[in-house]
Amino acid sequence: MDASELIIKNSIKNQPIGETKNFIWFICDIGIFAIVKSNINFSENKILNEALSISLDLSKEEKEVYFIEGKKIILFYS
Repeated sequence: MDASELIIKNSIKNQPIGETKNFIWFICDIGIFAIVKSNINFSENKILNEALSISLDLSKEEKEVYFIEGKKIILFYS
């Protein structure tokens, strides 16, 4: 497990900053991440639109995908 995965895993225990139809949103020391609620693949536009619905503009952020404890997680960072 790399450092990013460890930070994400520890941050999942914290209170989410928001929830949308398909994602649960969290903040961590390296950025903002979303836990995907289902196994469906989403377009980047769909992800960004849901983020905007809770006042998160992630359009200029880098992103990485992780699988931690059976959950798909999308990390956004600068």
